[in-house]
Amino acid sequence: MKILKLAAIFVILAGGIFLALNWNSIFKSSKRGEFGEEDLINISEKCEEIRSAWALQSGWDEGLYTAQRRDIDQSKNMGMFSLQGYETVNNTLRETVANKTCEGYKSGLHKSPFSDAFLQKQYKGVQTLMSAENMKEDIRIKEIIKLHSLYTNINKFAKSSHAITPKFKQDEADWISFASAQSGILAQAKKYRDDPLFKEMSSVPGFQDALNESKLRSTTERYRTSFYEGLSRQIISYFDTVEHDQTHVQLLNNIYQRFVGQANGVGVEAIAMYLVQMRSEANS
Repeated sequence: MKILKLAAIFVILAGGIFLALNWNSIFKSSKRGEFGEEDLINISEKCEEIRSAWALQSGWDEGLYTAQRRDIDQSKNMGMFSLQGYETVNNTLRETVANKTCEGYKSGLHKSPFSDAFLQKQYKGVQTLMSAENMKEDIRIKEIIKLHSLYTNINKFAKSSHAITPKFKQDEADWISFASAQSGILAQAKKYRDDPLFKEMSSVPGFQDALNESKLRSTTERYRTSFYEGLSRQIISYFDTVEHDQTHVQLLNNIYQRFVGQANGVGVEAIAMYLVQMRSEANS
């Protein structure tokens, strides 16, 4: 009995020593997130699997990206990658998806029939890569961000009615002329046309016409009459609120002279009649 106890103690001690000496080699692969010395996955096959799946896509696919990212992360946590193997597979995913998504966005700008929804989907992929893969400094991503910013601005510009409305600034007794407002619209269109990136989206339906200077001038010119009629009403409405003395008569007279030089007769008669009334009241 004593011999059996001694033998048991010996076995326990020997086992403890064996575990202590071989702990790392026995349990290394089970530690979450720790890289092994060898890959337990065929790296070449995994990379080809990633590339082949994306080759079938026309651009960003959130479901495919999420599944592949989850698969890589789970394998990493299970210790199935060496450091080099993980970096190879991980970079394959990042590069493949970035190329496909950025190419998808650019092709979407020339797609026929054009689809804004497709373009927005590609940009969503770019945003995902920026955050999930920390790729905001990637040159491909930066280019798409610039393209999308220009696309968004031109799209908004193209959908605008370009209505030019007056605003009489009472504190300054001043306003932005119709010609100045119209010039601002034409200048903005020219800025978009001259942008080096515009060639990438010049075929988007409606963009060429929306930025055409002669068409823009014709579109905005329709608002000239209503602009000066409205401005005339605003001026008269303001002077209804002030004392009709010589100071304000002189101020309205100055405004009238400037107004006449711009309005081509529109709204002029209403101000002229009001000015006569003010003079009469100021002299009484």
